[in-house]
Amino acid sequence: MTAKPLTATPFVYTDPTTLPPIGMTADAPAFEEFDPKILGWVMQGIAVREAIEASRAPIASNDNQQPDAIKIIDPSDWEGQPIPERQWYLEGLIPNRQVTLLSGDGGTGKSLLAYQIGLAGVLGLETLGFQPAEGRVVYLAAEDDEGELKRRGHDILTAMKRTFADLRGRMRVIPMAGKDAELVTEKRRSRELELTALAQRITDLLTEFRPKLLILDTAADVFGGDEINRKQVRFFVSMLRRLAMDCDLAVLLLSHPSVQGMQSGTGLSGSTAWNNSVRSRLYFTSDKTDEDLRLLKNMKANYGRKGAETKLRWHEGAFILDDGKPTAHAALLANHADQVFLRMLSSINASGRRVSSSRSTAFAPTVMAAMPEREGTTKKALEEAMARLFTENKIAVIKEGPPSRQRERLVVVEDEIRQKRMASE
Repeated sequence: MTAKPLTATPFVYTDPTTLPPIGMTADAPAFEEFDPKILGWVMQGIAVREAIEASRAPIASNDNQQPDAIKIIDPSDWEGQPIPERQWYLEGLIPNRQVTLLSGDGGTGKSLLAYQIGLAGVLGLETLGFQPAEGRVVYLAAEDDEGELKRRGHDILTAMKRTFADLRGRMRVIPMAGKDAELVTEKRRSRELELTALAQRITDLLTEFRPKLLILDTAADVFGGDEINRKQVRFFVSMLRRLAMDCDLAVLLLSHPSVQGMQSGTGLSGSTAWNNSVRSRLYFTSDKTDEDLRLLKNMKANYGRKGAETKLRWHEGAFILDDGKPTAHAALLANHADQVFLRMLSSINASGRRVSSSRSTAFAPTVMAAMPEREGTTKKALEEAMARLFTENKIAVIKEGPPSRQRERLVVVEDEIRQKRMASE
């Protein structure tokens, strides 16, 4: 058997640029010749796969992505070093470089209160017994338009004996009524929060303007997440705290309490993370019997005394400190109630009826409150008038009838003296 002779195949140079793509034969169609719809499906599949692979990548367990952002300290190194003083925007109530939550029932005037505190800080004035840190202020008003901010500002400045001209270059107000004021919003699928374009604009403003106080009115408008979602609430408050620390300012976040929060007196709404995440929380309420009286209570104070209360009174478009003394207006109302009480008591006795100072069916304020002659005076005002008139010896209780069946009658002392049934002192 003879071997076949070997024949060498001559080498033929082929230009690489003329070769078909890998995986295709020379007679296969070029990539560009595929149906565009099929190409679209292929590209979508590639994008989905890349997204899945990216989601499987390890993620840091906290926000400190860079190891050098963590500062590890040996406390013994602090020995002999000066202790820094705690900084406040409003002593005992609003700490600097932190977030303070101010909640208040609708109509109590929490927006007015925050506005007044901010204006006092801009002007370097004391207000409501407190001295805010002097400096610039940014006020994001998501519930009010420019006209309302102008009216409120005018009333507050009038009470402070100042004008808008005194604020030049030291304050910025941002009316957002009817507009989207969210600083964070929820992603559609993941439910994670992300910063909005408005948040970036506010951050840029704070960086450039360098205020001492940022007022956000209210949480329901600037927080675009779920208020009962603990993780989302903590993210939002942490974002505001980072802003406060980076810009060296205090953040005052206003909020509305839930019905349960109002009934319980806590002033809370949504997740407990709202209370747990902030370092100070204030609750602003109105008095049930005095429509002009307000109470500012410190519900949480990591750096101060919890439970401290301050009584305020609404007066001509601004708040004043209520020191327990009646205002001129209150004194006029009290005097009117006294006169109404005396006139009605004289009329009752002249008709042969009798009323009593003791709580019964004949209790004088109850009987008088049902009479048209009361001129709009409330039962409570009549009770207060009776107490004052007893103290001033203008009314008295006399006993009538035989010793075995004596009955009491409430009388006007001046009437009894005029009828010579009572001797004047």
